[in-house]
Amino acid sequence: MAVEALRTRAEQAIAEQFSAALDALPGNAAVKSARQQAWASYAAAGLPHRRVEEWKYTDLRALLAEAYPPAPVVGEAVTPQAIDKALGAAMAGIDCQRLVIVDGKFRPELSDMSGFADRVEVLALTDALNAPPSWLPKLLGKVNPQESDPVAALNMAFLSGGIALRVADKVSLTKPVHIVHVHAANAPASLATRSVVSVGEGASLTLVESFVSASGKPLQRTAVTELSLGKDAGVEHVKFQNESSGAAHLGNWMVEIGEEARYRGFQLSAGSALARSQIFVRFAGEGALSHVSGTVLARGKQHSDTTMVIDHAVPGCESREHTKAVLDGDARVVIQCKAIVRPDAQKSDGHQMAQALLLSEAAEFDSKPELEIYADDVACGHGSTAGQIDEDLLFYLRARGISETEARALLVLAFASEAIDRVEHEAIRGALAEVTAGWLGTE
Repeated sequence: MAVEALRTRAEQAIAEQFSAALDALPGNAAVKSARQQAWASYAAAGLPHRRVEEWKYTDLRALLAEAYPPAPVVGEAVTPQAIDKALGAAMAGIDCQRLVIVDGKFRPELSDMSGFADRVEVLALTDALNAPPSWLPKLLGKVNPQESDPVAALNMAFLSGGIALRVADKVSLTKPVHIVHVHAANAPASLATRSVVSVGEGASLTLVESFVSASGKPLQRTAVTELSLGKDAGVEHVKFQNESSGAAHLGNWMVEIGEEARYRGFQLSAGSALARSQIFVRFAGEGALSHVSGTVLARGKQHSDTTMVIDHAVPGCESREHTKAVLDGDARVVIQCKAIVRPDAQKSDGHQMAQALLLSEAAEFDSKPELEIYADDVACGHGSTAGQIDEDLLFYLRARGISETEARALLVLAFASEAIDRVEHEAIRGALAEVTAGWLGTE
């Protein structure tokens, strides 16, 4: 006799919320069908737990005690000043074209789309789900899809807002495009937001995604970015996650890289009580490059998980992954990275490194590097290190008249900056370094 698995209180609430919300969620018949398929995929297993290998360090059944109701369709009133305050002076000061999304709703009146003209198409995803442009159905839910991933499935099932962005062939944008996700709901809420981004053949884009809180209310967010790079395209992709201490942030990057395209990604995670950032990169054309790096800043009882899967599906591609983590208090940081080299993907070149600096004996760092190789002509490797501040270096600085507090902060900043320095855009790199310095208290 089959025994049905017991659902947690959060899982029961999620099921009830989906049943109640389905008919009101935006989208045409095809989108509604995709929602139901996504829900069936999620419901078959429920929230992932420690017996699921990819989630053994981040047990959502244990970490999510309850499920908050979906945020209202109409977001709270938010001023540009409140957005700047939520971003912080460093990130708010970047010279960019800002696209603002408040509680899932795209807000053109708070955004800057000057100069886009017919070179860049920007659509509120809420509207595009009902009347999609011809290019959107080819990408929505289809960019490097992860059918068994619960975050992607929950996001698709509850998807209510976000943005669709298309950069035309041969277009090179001079300013970064900054998508700012602001949580402003005045009560505990959940959000399912998505950015669908298409970068055409030979085009280039610097894309920044920020997730910040203008309210201190608890939040549960699933956030998916689907990013497709055409042949010979170039993208620098940066994520800044600094939501409130009452937030749970579950994010996915789903990236597909075309022939000879160049992709550079960076994530700075400093906020949320619980954060899991999944990065799925697939090479779809030969001769492509992917460099993904990141810095995780965690203190108190924060739990942060960065999980990457790099899929070398075609020959002759290069991947690099380098993540730095700074832990204090009782924080726990997880870094998992798997590189898959398919049988036909000869001449693949892939290397990964995870490094942690522990400022407290109570902090915990879990690292799980993996190589899954089915080809024989490859150059692949991985490594992981964890340690404390070097006392010799500390003594060196103190011997030159620098206080112990400042000396420690300088050493930590130098450690974290190794990853930040991989960001090519100078203003963005400077802003991220300033945020890190502020976290350390050295501004």
